[in-house]
Amino acid sequence: YVMSIAKEANYGFFPSHEINKPTIAYGLGGGAQWTGASIDPYKNIAYVSSNQTPNILRVFASQDINKGLKYKANSIKSEPLFDTNGYPGIKPPWGTLNAINLNTGKIMWKVPLGHHEELTSKFEKKTGTDNFGGATATAGGLTFVSGTLDKMFRAFDSDTGKELWSFKLPYIGSAPPSTYMAKGEQFIIIPATGGFSLKTLYPKFVEYGDAFLAFKIKK
Repeated sequence: YVMSIAKEANYGFFPSHEINKPTIAYGLGGGAQWTGASIDPYKNIAYVSSNQTPNILRVFASQDINKGLKYKANSIKSEPLFDTNGYPGIKPPWGTLNAINLNTGKIMWKVPLGHHEELTSKFEKKTGTDNFGGATATAGGLTFVSGTLDKMFRAFDSDTGKELWSFKLPYIGSAPPSTYMAKGEQFIIIPATGGFSLKTLYPKFVEYGDAFLAFKIKK
């Protein structure tokens, strides 16, 4: 099914657009997105979540010559490239957490972020999912991130990318977590509201909510 779409479309790195012919492109929802990166200023490492789902774009000839526009793009109504089961039409992982050495520009490690439990028997590793949560790294060597379709809030080893802890939120995390100190204890707080961006992509699977959860980090 996916190959039948790709066969009739332009795709690749920086594909050229043609009138009335679909173009498969990456970047509308990531790689990285609005949530940005968390920077360790001492090790000069950026921790950033990313998406891999491609989109189908179409360019149409302008119908209004008075506006002086030769072309207009229907990019706002672009469609994600899904297979017949509603999963991204590429190989997983479909979302990742990445550590980037800012001195060299090289990726230090990359791990799948999120998982479709129903696909566990099909894929040996976690599938990753589209995510719009964002990461926050701490001085204690932990990187916290959420925003995945499985509603999980996770902590990773900042040096290795190993997942150390997870907690299922009542709703999908919708922004990077924040850390703070209170009475000598360190806490991390995460907003869990479902998220508009994921709701747009997966309207049947994302539920809106209104929750903030705070966790105390053990010494």
